[in-house]
Amino acid sequence: MSAVSDHQHPGDTPHDRLALLIDQLCLEIDSQPASTTDRVRTLATQAKELIDGYDSYMSGMSSPHPPVLDTMLEEGNKRDWKRIHKEGKTQFCLVPAMCAGTYEAVVLQHLAKLSKARTILEIGMFIGTTTVSLAMLPGVEQVVSLELEGYLEEINRPYFKLAGVSDKIDVRIGDAIASLDKLIEEGASFDMVFIDADKPNYINYFKKVVESKLLAKGGFIAADNVAYKGSPWAPDQSYRMGPHIDDFNRAVREYPGVEVVMLSIEDGISLIRRKGE
Repeated sequence: MSAVSDHQHPGDTPHDRLALLIDQLCLEIDSQPASTTDRVRTLATQAKELIDGYDSYMSGMSSPHPPVLDTMLEEGNKRDWKRIHKEGKTQFCLVPAMCAGTYEAVVLQHLAKLSKARTILEIGMFIGTTTVSLAMLPGVEQVVSLELEGYLEEINRPYFKLAGVSDKIDVRIGDAIASLDKLIEEGASFDMVFIDADKPNYINYFKKVVESKLLAKGGFIAADNVAYKGSPWAPDQSYRMGPHIDDFNRAVREYPGVEVVMLSIEDGISLIRRKGE
């Protein structure tokens, strides 16, 4: 799964990637004679302080995330995902960086509240932080989560029970396209759809949702990682999913019948709606 190698790179957001570049710049500056670099070093340090504090300030000044997420993240970070994969428990080697994180969970909670979403579809669950956060909202009646790896439901379900929302979460294991087709057959409809799965299939998931009745009237799609470490506009061979995300972003921007706004939250979130609703 090529997307995994991208997540193994230390730059999780465009801001993180920029901070890494500034770190490298500072090392280069430090290797030069001090008499010619004092001003440059000062500017680089100030730039690093600015970007390093950005994401943490945004998170710190937002409402707190559900406490259960801390335990879920801690356990997710401690798991030996390579060993789990070698033992055949997962089809792909997963990494902690695949998690959307606590700040994004709060953002998605607010979007769900503002839209008064009652039914939510999640494409890609991983360790379930987004799943449980959305299910914990009193106004949300059901979260259907599509996930390829059955092992993830096994480890996530106890946390869903701990949060008191297990009965609100319907996890569908298997190929997401097949699961979407099944939901269409069932006549399912969702007020909010969150896409955070394999990047090459983003456009296929989007089309399945927007071209069917899966997206309720007035509903919206939130697509994660649409800035993908800055690679759509500043390519780097370390981020091989960048071209797929760029193709997705351009396709959505030109897709007839929808409107989109891209937000610079974490690794980028696009909010997509049908026009006129």
